[in-house]
Amino acid sequence: EEVIGRGGMSLVYRAFDLKSHQPVAVKVLREEYEDDPEYKERFEREAEVCRRLNHPNIVNMISSGTAGGISYITMEYVDGQTLKEIIHDRVSLPQEEAVHYALQILAALNQAHARGVIHRDIKPQNMLITKNGQLKVTDFGIAGMADTKTLTNDGTVIGSVHYFSPEQAKGMKATASSDLYSVGIILYEMLTGHVPFEGDTPVSVAMMHLMQEAKPVEEQAQVSPALAAIVKKSLKKPVQERYQSAEEMTRDLRRALRHPDGAFMETQRQKSQQNKNEHSAFSVSPALVAVAFVLLVAVSFTGYRLYQTLFVMTRVPDMMGLDTFTAEKMLTSSDLVADISYVYDDAAEGIIISQMPKADAEAKRGSHIVLTVSLGNGIINIPRFTNYTLNEALDIAATQGFIVKSTEIVPSEILKGTVIAQNPEAGMPGAAGAEITLIISGGRVIVPELSGIREEDALQRIQEVGLSEGAVLYENVSSARQDGIVLTQSLDTFSEVLPGTAVDLTIGYYEKRKYQAVIDVDLRNVPSGTAVRITLVDDDGQEYDMYAAETRKENSVIPVTLRSETSGAKTWRLYLDGNFKSEAQAVLR
Repeated sequence: EEVIGRGGMSLVYRAFDLKSHQPVAVKVLREEYEDDPEYKERFEREAEVCRRLNHPNIVNMISSGTAGGISYITMEYVDGQTLKEIIHDRVSLPQEEAVHYALQILAALNQAHARGVIHRDIKPQNMLITKNGQLKVTDFGIAGMADTKTLTNDGTVIGSVHYFSPEQAKGMKATASSDLYSVGIILYEMLTGHVPFEGDTPVSVAMMHLMQEAKPVEEQAQVSPALAAIVKKSLKKPVQERYQSAEEMTRDLRRALRHPDGAFMETQRQKSQQNKNEHSAFSVSPALVAVAFVLLVAVSFTGYRLYQTLFVMTRVPDMMGLDTFTAEKMLTSSDLVADISYVYDDAAEGIIISQMPKADAEAKRGSHIVLTVSLGNGIINIPRFTNYTLNEALDIAATQGFIVKSTEIVPSEILKGTVIAQNPEAGMPGAAGAEITLIISGGRVIVPELSGIREEDALQRIQEVGLSEGAVLYENVSSARQDGIVLTQSLDTFSEVLPGTAVDLTIGYYEKRKYQAVIDVDLRNVPSGTAVRITLVDDDGQEYDMYAAETRKENSVIPVTLRSETSGAKTWRLYLDGNFKSEAQAVLR
């Protein structure tokens, strides 16, 4: 449906799963890397990592594979904000809320580490917060596995400079403690509104991770002594002085909520110091000097590698007039990343019409280049919607960028629910977002002739043809022969209307027939569809129809009202399919 994320080697789309009827996120390897073994391996490693993990605080992978030559990973779609966006909007978070998010990150890392997975890029941009406050860790794109060769074994720097650990800055192998250092950085940022180390260049920030202590968090935010001590411990430079497991850090954070004075942290510090003193008693001074010398050489060498890896400038290529595929390949070759936006323009669709920075400008490797791509002039032909069902027509409109403004249902002999007309017509020029009116077949009913037949017959006919009974009005008549007969109907005979349309009837009423009796006529043994006629023999010896209709179902007893101008005992007769069946007497009062 749309691009929701762009990375150096992949794109992430929001899509709609036709099986589950739910939105999903689909991460695909960029086309130019499909034949690159290194990128292919990294993408497959991410899928393998995600396949190992299943936790409420980790974005769940649905499937992965290759389709049409495109490698993909399908994941659950999280509708919310990143933790980075929340910090940016609110500057800083209360310590209870910050701890709440940190505990969820640690819960995810606890499972990942237990399965031999080191994330190596823990940062608030990779923390998605749902609308109900649940945090989900995502982007295991550079994750390493404890049981496989990692991407840092050759000294390459992996991770985000403001959040990675000192050992990652040296190009060393990342461990579980490295991820926990990054959690400490995030906790520091949530509490203060900024990261502990900021500089003009990535190199300077990386050197701060190696050489400089973070300014105490308690000097910049209102936090309990316990939480301040936890942040301080998590940001220790030596790996052995930091938290060694997510479970250990989780335990201290939960204690901090119950014991904010931090006495338990002081006890831990004293025990740790005692162990260090005991260890130092057996240390040899020349060995310490040798270690210090090695560290100094390592730091100097690391600074040089970081400068070469992170701070090498490159020239921006000229991409004006090119297509996006070619432009992205050129940027990738120059270690740059494309940020693409689209506008309508007279240039051909898919052609780059502007870039920022301009061609030949210097840019840092890894920086983003903004490309503006033409969508064309926006004029396209209106598609054909007729002969499709309404749902199919809505899908076509949504896919091609049109809006179905209104629909009208009309009687038609075409299959009910089918689009039979549209406005504008198919093939007419129109812009994306144009409004379409659709005319839908509602099926049809031919209105029968109801005038002149008895009320019971008329009501039965209404149901049989698929109409519905509307208002039934009674009008005085001067002749007994019009008593109970349909005088008029609201719908014209032989007109076409929608099924279920209501038809009003006006029935004749002979007011002089004021005496009546209600009889029950037993039709239980009469087959369905038999014409039933009941007459009353009046004082003049003539028979007058009292009821006439076909039986609707077998085994029924129907009530019939007998009416006459005179009272007293009178004979009524039953006819079936025009043949006399029986007669009986009733007293009219």
